[in-house]
Amino acid sequence: MPIIVFVGTGLATELILFEERRRQESVARENIISNAGEIRAIIESQLNTTIYLASGLVSFIKSKDGQYQVQEVEPWLLDLQSKEPSIRNITLAPGNKIQTVVPMTGNESALGLYYPDQQEQWPAIEKIIRSTRPALVGPFELKQGGLGLAYRVPVFLKNGNYWGMISTVLNAKVVFRLAEQRAQQLRLHFSIADLENASNVQIIYGNTKNAEIADRSENRITGKLKLNIPGRNLELIATSSNPHSDFIYTQSQRFAGWLVAILLSLLIAKTLQSYRKQTRAYFALNESQQRFMRAFNTAPQGMALVDTDGKWISANPMLCTILGYEEYELLQKPISDLAEQLSPSALQQQWEHQDKSSLQFELNLRHRDGNSVTCLLSLALIEYENLEKTYWIFQVIDISRRVAAESQLQASAEYTQTILNKVVEGIISASLDGEIRSINPAAMALWKQPEKFYLDTNFFTLICGDHSPHLRAEIQNFIATFAATENNTAKQNTMEQNTDERNMSANSPLYFTRETSITDAQANLVHIEFSLSPLQQKTGTELIIVVRDISERKRLELMQSEFVSIVSHELRTPLTSIIGSLKLIEGGIFGNLPESLARMIHIALQNGQQLALIINDILDMDKLVAGKMDFVIQTLSANQLIAESIENNQSFAREYQVHFNFMRLEQDCLIKADAQRVQQIMSNLLSNAAKFSRPDSKVEINMIKEFGYVKIFVKDHGEGIPEQFQDRLFKKFSQVDGSSTRQKGGTGLGLSICKQMVNRMQGEIAFTSKEGEGSTFYFTLPIADNSAVDENISKDV
Repeated sequence: MPIIVFVGTGLATELILFEERRRQESVARENIISNAGEIRAIIESQLNTTIYLASGLVSFIKSKDGQYQVQEVEPWLLDLQSKEPSIRNITLAPGNKIQTVVPMTGNESALGLYYPDQQEQWPAIEKIIRSTRPALVGPFELKQGGLGLAYRVPVFLKNGNYWGMISTVLNAKVVFRLAEQRAQQLRLHFSIADLENASNVQIIYGNTKNAEIADRSENRITGKLKLNIPGRNLELIATSSNPHSDFIYTQSQRFAGWLVAILLSLLIAKTLQSYRKQTRAYFALNESQQRFMRAFNTAPQGMALVDTDGKWISANPMLCTILGYEEYELLQKPISDLAEQLSPSALQQQWEHQDKSSLQFELNLRHRDGNSVTCLLSLALIEYENLEKTYWIFQVIDISRRVAAESQLQASAEYTQTILNKVVEGIISASLDGEIRSINPAAMALWKQPEKFYLDTNFFTLICGDHSPHLRAEIQNFIATFAATENNTAKQNTMEQNTDERNMSANSPLYFTRETSITDAQANLVHIEFSLSPLQQKTGTELIIVVRDISERKRLELMQSEFVSIVSHELRTPLTSIIGSLKLIEGGIFGNLPESLARMIHIALQNGQQLALIINDILDMDKLVAGKMDFVIQTLSANQLIAESIENNQSFAREYQVHFNFMRLEQDCLIKADAQRVQQIMSNLLSNAAKFSRPDSKVEINMIKEFGYVKIFVKDHGEGIPEQFQDRLFKKFSQVDGSSTRQKGGTGLGLSICKQMVNRMQGEIAFTSKEGEGSTFYFTLPIADNSAVDENISKDV
C-alpha cells in the first residue's frame, strides 16, 4: 500500500510538470528566436556595409578600364576607412599582386604580396575568382595582430578579362562588438557557424560550448537563423545566458510533489509497521535476557549484579563456588561482609576518583570457611536514562593459585640469588657479545671493583684485558664454534660418518676452560681459572662463566715445580753415569757374570732407565708449565704427519702384538702444528693404546674435519678406564690404580704433557671410554688456510 501511494502521487506530479515545462519552453524559444533576429540584423548590417564600399571601388576600376592612379583613390579610401572603424585596410591587387594598401602605415609588409605564393590563402582566393562573385573570407590571424575577416571581390573588366582582386580586411572584434553588446542586454550567447562542410561544422566566431549546448538536450533553449552574407553559408546560433528562468520553480514543484508522496507513504508504512516493531522488540528483549542469563550463569568467572545500596541482585554459580556459599546464602549477606572496600560509599568514592571509568583491582575476599581468597575484581556502574535505578556489575576471577605460584617463584628466585651471593666461586652471566648481565659478590671480590664498574665493562676486556689477544681469540672461536654447532645440528645428523665418530662428536664437551691472570683494582696480580659454557634461554643464548681464584694453587705448584726441578737436575747427572756403568757391565766389560748377578744388573738397569724416563718427563712438564718449551709451528700435511708418527711407533705394536690400522682423510688438508710435538703426542697415545690392548687386537687411527680443525682419534679395544678415575686422567702423576697398570709401568705424566702440548698448538684433547670395551683418545689441530693438498699416502699403514 505505501508503495502504490508513493508511485501514484509521484507519477501525477511528473505529468503536471511535464506539460508545464513544454509550455514554458515554447514561450522561451519564441523569445530567443525574436532576439536572435535582432542580433542577425546588426551583424548583416555591419558586414554588408563593406560590400557596398567594395562594389563602388569595383565600379571605379571598371570605369578606368583597370588603369588608376594611387593619388586618385587614396584620399577617398582613407576617408572611408576612418569613418568605418571595423576596416583595417583596403588592398588592390591587380594581377593578384598587392600594389596598393590603404592605409600604408603598419601595412608595409603586405605591399608586393603575390597571392599564388600564399599557400594558405590562395585556394580560397582561387575559388572566389572562379566563382566571379565576392565572398567573405575568414576569420584568420592578422599579421598586425588579432582576428580578421576579409571581403574579397574579383574584378573583371568590361571585356570580361580578369583584372585582379580588391580586398577589404575587417577587424572581427570591432565588427561583432555592437552585436555582443546587444546580446548582453538581451541575455543571450551567440556564435556563428560555417555550414560550408556539412560533415564538419566549424565555429568561426563565438564560444564552441554555445554550439555544443545547441546540439544537446539541456535546460537551455536555443535558436538558429541563417545569415545572408555573400559567398558564405553561415548560421547564427543563440542560447539563453541563464538556465530556463522557470527551471528552479519547476524543480521545487517536483520536489514538493515527491515529498508529499514520500510523507504519505511513510505515514502509512509507519502505521502498518508499528505493531510489527513492538512485537519484534518484545521477542528480541526476551531473547536477549535469555542469552544474558545463559552467559551469566555459565561464565567461567564469578559475576554478580549489586544495587547501589550494596544489596545483591543476582550472583552466578561460579562466584558462589569461589566464595563457598550457596546462592541463597550469599544473596542474604551484605556485600561489605566480603571486604570492607566493597561498601557502597567506598565503591562510589573509587568510581568518582577514576572519572567514572571501569575499576579493576586485586582484593582478598572472605571465604565461607573464614580464609581469604585473592581475587581480581573488575566492576562498573551501569546507569542509563531508561533504567529505573543504577546497579553495579561485578566480574570476579580467582587468582589465589597464580599469586601463590608467583610467591613461590619469587621465593625460589631469592633462594637462588642467596646461593649465588654466598657461593665462594665467582659466577658471571654475559651475552655472546660480552655484555655483562649479572655478577655475584665472589666474582666482584676478585677484581675488587664497585658494582657499577661491571655494568660498563665488557666480559672479554674483564678476562683478557689488553695483554691477552690470543685468549680473546680462543674464546670468540669457541663461541663461533658453538653457534655453528647449533645452526648445523640438522646437517650433522645426516652426515655419513661411522657410529663411533658420531658418538665422539656428540660427547664433545660444550664448555671452555682456561687459566689466566688478571689485575685487580689494587694492581695485584691474581691467577684465575675460568670455565665458560653456553646457556640457551628463551630470549637467546647466554654465556655462564665460573671463575676461581687459583693464586694459592699456583704458588704451591711453583714451589713444587722448583723443588722437582732442583731434585731432577741433581739426580740426572749421577743417574746417567750409573746407567752407563750398568750397560757396560751388562755388555760384558768384566766378562761373563754369574746368572744371579746378571739378573740383578739387568733389573738395576731397567729401574735406572725408568727413573731417567721419569726425570725427563718431569723436566718436560717443568718446561711446559714455565713456558720455556719451544714450539715451531709449521704448515704440514695431516695424512703424512700422522702416517710418519704411526711408522715411528711400530715397535710398540710389535712389542705388544697389536696392529695399527690408519684410515686417512679422503681429501688431505694442511694443519698448523709442531711436527716434533705431534710425534711426541702420538707416541704417548699409541704406546698407551698398545699397552692396554689385548694381543692380536687392532688399534684404530682415523681423522675427520670439524669446524676448522682436524680431529685425530686413537681407539683401542682394551680394558677401558674406570669411571671413577676418568675425571683426573690428565692430572700430573695420575695412573689408573690396579695391578694391570703397575705391570705396564709409566710415569703418570704422559697425558698431562700431551694436554699441555695440544693446548699450546691451539687444540683440545679429550677421551671417551667404557670399562671393558676400550678407550678412544682424540685431539684437535687447527686447519691452515688453503688446506687442500694432493695425497699419495696409502690408507693403511
